[in-house]
Amino acid sequence: MFSRLFPRHKVRADQAGFLRRGLAFGLDALIIAVLSSLVYTGYAELRARVRHEPSPVSGAIKALEEGEDASWTLERGLQVEQDKKREYLDLLKGQISEEEYRTAESMTVKEIEKNYAGALVRARIERARERTPEKDRAEDRAYKVIKEYIITLLYFVLFFRFGGQTPGKRVFGLKVIDLEGKPRLGWYQCFERAHGYVCSGLFASLGFWQVLWDRHGLAMHDKIADTTVIRLPKKIRVKKKSRA
Repeated sequence: MFSRLFPRHKVRADQAGFLRRGLAFGLDALIIAVLSSLVYTGYAELRARVRHEPSPVSGAIKALEEGEDASWTLERGLQVEQDKKREYLDLLKGQISEEEYRTAESMTVKEIEKNYAGALVRARIERARERTPEKDRAEDRAYKVIKEYIITLLYFVLFFRFGGQTPGKRVFGLKVIDLEGKPRLGWYQCFERAHGYVCSGLFASLGFWQVLWDRHGLAMHDKIADTTVIRLPKKIRVKKKSRA
């Protein structure tokens, strides 16, 4: 039934299918998120040193050595228990009475989460409603710039230019090639394809789903850059592994 609804039209016999392309892109997105978090952590550390402020990384390492709990998020990096408790107490201001607030100050993070879960949820909802682009934290803006405009662009452009394979595509045996048969993608062509992902992501990612019904089996970013994705023969993959 699926094949009847979405017949597989291909411009080449070795053209990659939707599922494999999607898995490769998902892996690339995960790698980009991790790289962005690491770069942002380095940026935050450098900024703290330049401004002669307490180092976030050094403070986190010291807290871990002292046995404090810690958590890791892609956008905020390493957070020790003190940071999380400070965040929770800030959220609870105005949500609970002064007496309860003083009690919360003597609690651990887990105790606050257990006893004031409802108040924390309400506070987060109120903050989300009040938030405007002008009120966004400088750290969040810096992270977005690093992730969306530096790491992502460099990641795709450089890997497309040199070999036509991102790490995700390499894992799944895929390669980006020029539709006209050029042996190598040009710089501008790589830039077009990288920015084409933005267009493909609009309107519920219709540009990615387009592979299913396009008569040539091409996504929107394929059409923008005159490229397509092919499956590499297994023999070539085995040879590359043996050389390594």
